[in-house]
Amino acid sequence: MQTNHHITQALPYMLAYPALLAGHQTINEAINDHLLSNYLEAFIEQDGLPNEASATPAPLTDYINAVLGQFSGPVLSDPLARLCSDGALKLPAYILPTLLNLLAQNGDIHRITFLLATYGHYLSEQLKAGKGGELEPDDWAKVSSDDVMALLSISSMATARLQTYSHFVAMYKSYRNQIAAHGVESLLRQMAYNRLAMQTA
Repeated sequence: MQTNHHITQALPYMLAYPALLAGHQTINEAINDHLLSNYLEAFIEQDGLPNEASATPAPLTDYINAVLGQFSGPVLSDPLARLCSDGALKLPAYILPTLLNLLAQNGDIHRITFLLATYGHYLSEQLKAGKGGELEPDDWAKVSSDDVMALLSISSMATARLQTYSHFVAMYKSYRNQIAAHGVESLLRQMAYNRLAMQTA
């Protein structure tokens, strides 16, 4: 079955940050976590497919399985830490276009907002650990700010002007605070519960 290249490019980065913060080391390990696989399936179904020009493939479950099945070979054993170190380059290319489309369509942004919140938390943890290299010095200075919104003004994010979307800003702040207080698992459980509720409604 043919799968969309844009979706498969985005998936490793949708997974990497929450998975690393949840304690996983590789994609192979993380994809077997039911909370993370549920989150990825929801991204494919509800965020990725609606932005494609072609009609939604049917049956949808077969398409989702085909996309997730492309996590194979060397990619499966890729250290999540290596993937996460490339976010400043890859997130603007693979993730922000989908988010901007969803914002323009007044769509459901909570999965991608969650991802960006995990990215922001990841960078804060890297800073605390004395690690660097991904960002320019000026951008690290912004990340070190007590204002969690400073992430949105770093070089790789600034052109998206995400600060101008008030509902995104409120959600992003909430997710950053929840991740800092309770970890990523609580939000993943909440998303899984909400998805189940939608499916059974």
